[in-house]
Amino acid sequence: MPASLLTLIERADRFVRSIENARREPDRWEGLCTLQALADMAAGRTDQAEARLALAKTPPIVRISPDPPHVPVDCREPTAAELRQELDRIRALAATS
Repeated sequence: MPASLLTLIERADRFVRSIENARREPDRWEGLCTLQALADMAAGRTDQAEARLALAKTPPIVRISPDPPHVPVDCREPTAAELRQELDRIRALAATS
């Protein structure tokens, strides 16, 4: 059973907060997977968002490449602040729905 949108928002919040608390920027894999998950949440694709959020947490040692699947190589990686901003925007949208 897929997680609800609010549950996914909370999971994403915990993940982004862990990056912020470590006072670092997300690596390319973490940032792009999280950004894709947030886009899926905004579009109501909760199954995909859940899978991409899990993918974002993949340890570097088991990743098959530096780039997550289905991401253009020339794609700019987001900062922690950009992830937080997008997450806050989605949370606000969910609150008004």
